Amino acid sequence: MAATPPPMHDWQPELRTLRYFLCVAEEKNMTRASERLRIAQPALSRQIARLEQDLGLKVFNRTARGMELTEAGEILQRRAYAIMAQIAQAHHDVTAHADAPRGVVVVGMPPTPGEFIIPPLLSRIKRDYPDIELRFVEGFSNALEGKLTQGEIGLAVMHDAPMRDDIVAVELLVEHLYMIGPSGALDQDEYTLAEAAVMPLIMPSRPNFLRLLIDKHADAVGAELNIVQRADGVWHLKSLVRDGHGFTILTYGGVMSEVQNGTLEARPIVRPTITWTLCTATKADQRTKMAIQVVEACVREIVDELVVSGIWK
Repeated sequence: MAATPPPMHDWQPELRTLRYFLCVAEEKNMTRASERLRIAQPALSRQIARLEQDLGLKVFNRTARGMELTEAGEILQRRAYAIMAQIAQAHHDVTAHADAPRGVVVVGMPPTPGEFIIPPLLSRIKRDYPDIELRFVEGFSNALEGKLTQGEIGLAVMHDAPMRDDIVAVELLVEHLYMIGPSGALDQDEYTLAEAAVMPLIMPSRPNFLRLLIDKHADAVGAELNIVQRADGVWHLKSLVRDGHGFTILTYGGVMSEVQNGTLEARPIVRPTITWTLCTATKADQRTKMAIQVVEACVREIVDELVVSGIWK
């Protein structure tokens, strides 16, 4: 007879056990996980077996390919990552009252502008504030909002931060939307939204925030987007445009790298001009934390420099 899972309030795992579990889930192999954790494989196996015994169910399937997560294991993995992020944030909260900025700051931002912000941000923090440890989380604005409110990240760089009493947003810059096409494919200096709408478009699905914004403006001018392909991922979307499957609408910041290396080109959309505000966002009760303040200030400096240099429009 299968073991009866204990009531959830009775399950009190050690953090070490969760760390071991996450390592095995990432490596999908007990031997590699034990080498990475620097513990003996039998000891690691016992820890995983005890975890499953405590839960009363299997979190791994042992297969010829290695250790595969069960459905329950996948749920535990998501929860364990969230717990570890909250612990890191708790460490920051406790240590942030020191005279010098210190502690862990978890920063969340989209793939772009993260591509341009994260490398110089890490360099500056390591140089000027060696007692601050940065950790980065990639996500789009709706996902970042959830992680921010749940305490999984301390600072978010996001578009159109929510207007809520418990979140403080500070504007970084107002971005404009551009028509994006393969290099040499756009024959106008600018496009009206009506002109952009009839082009064969590759767009994310609703309820993507950017898609909702474009749909709202298209409805206002009586235009219907000619969507020939949906792609819910910025890298997939850009690769399809680059390969000639259609066009898309993004901010300039979303294609800075590709415009610089000549694989994509961008033209502003006018009549109407569509804007999207890029902000930093923190929980209101985190605003006094010195480490978050200096990281936020560094983000602002980097964005300002990119704009002044003409790289970011």
